[in-house]
Amino acid sequence: MNRHDEFENAISAHWADIVRLGILMFADETEAEEVAQQTFFKAYTAWDSFEGRASVRTWLFRIAVNVCRRNLTTRKRFQGERLEHQIELAHPETDPREIQMQEKVRQALEQVAPPHRLILTLFCIEGMKHQEIAKIFDVPEGTVWSRLHKAKQELKKAFHTIED
Repeated sequence: MNRHDEFENAISAHWADIVRLGILMFADETEAEEVAQQTFFKAYTAWDSFEGRASVRTWLFRIAVNVCRRNLTTRKRFQGERLEHQIELAHPETDPREIQMQEKVRQALEQVAPPHRLILTLFCIEGMKHQEIAKIFDVPEGTVWSRLHKAKQELKKAFHTIED
């Protein structure tokens, strides 16, 4: 398989995951698509220098995380919109109690600082392991454990303020 075909396969395999990361970070489908486009443009320009020390997925998520960070820095704050539309698309016949819980979780996640929201997204939603997240952030695995613990505490606190 040539490099062009490998890149096309990477797009097919990981586009939806990168878009989902963008939606969870920005709560906006247009911005999520922009994150994916920027990620794959950067990956395309660096494709020949990819050495394979990490999986393609990890490498792409590292690029996507950097794109999200840069976009968040530009914005200086989270400007998310409601995610009900995204939830409805994913689960059109969801139990009303489940929808209410998803809304509370979404509201709590919006209150979490962007760096913590990012690590929670990678771990809880994308299902990445600590080792993979460490490669994405280029930090020791222990740092991921620590950051994830702090992020979970922040999410729990935010969730409790919504419940009250």
